[in-house]
Amino acid sequence: MGEVTRVRLHLQYDGTQYAGFQRQKDVVTVQGVLEDALGKLLKHPVRVRAAGRTDAGVHARGQVVAFDTVSSIPPDRIPKGLIGLLPDDVIADWAEEVALDFDPVKDAVSKTYCYRIWRGDRLPVMAHRYVLWYPGHLDYRLMEDEAAGFQGTNDFANFRALGSSAKTTVRGVTQATWVQKEVDGQKGVLWEFWVTADGFLYKMIRLMVGTMLDVGRGYLPPGTVRRALEAAESGNKYKVGQCVPGKGLCLEKVSFS
Repeated sequence: MGEVTRVRLHLQYDGTQYAGFQRQKDVVTVQGVLEDALGKLLKHPVRVRAAGRTDAGVHARGQVVAFDTVSSIPPDRIPKGLIGLLPDDVIADWAEEVALDFDPVKDAVSKTYCYRIWRGDRLPVMAHRYVLWYPGHLDYRLMEDEAAGFQGTNDFANFRALGSSAKTTVRGVTQATWVQKEVDGQKGVLWEFWVTADGFLYKMIRLMVGTMLDVGRGYLPPGTVRRALEAAESGNKYKVGQCVPGKGLCLEKVSFS
């Protein structure tokens, strides 16, 4: 057996078929298939630690995990070795050796996610796994105004789903922006909500998006975001929007100190 090496692995995956990232009993998870594949390649049990524990159906293009190995396989050759061991919807992009005290959770300074909404009358078959389809009326300006209200350091207790184990509900949001994109000559057919923060609560982004959608279609009044955040600071509950499906959400980037 060789010396222990800690490896940082950059990962992307289609979360459609998975019950989230974190390993769970009797269901298929990204962590489960990744650890099984790494165990076969490295010839010893592997336990990975991920920067972000994405929920069921949520995708990633910039997930980062770390694990220890005593294998003699150079870290930069591990992604190639995983080809054929990982399912087609999980891809290891690159890997490198890092310090033994590297922690993808504690060393991460921010995470960036994107939630995508398809606004066209018809949904392209190749897009249905990765967007929420909503062709109905939405007031884009109102949704932009609500998004701006998220920026800064606030208590997001009203944007947390039941089941959260977080010790604090205060999070610092540095980016919360809507972008309209053209696809195949259709202007503004794809709406993207980009959000960067020092951390996120359970289903927090999906509740943020659901709230902005409900304001945009007139189900909730303008200013709901700020009032919900202010209520949380006083320890009060406030009605926010629906929790939108996970399939429109993607972990895009994890930044480290």
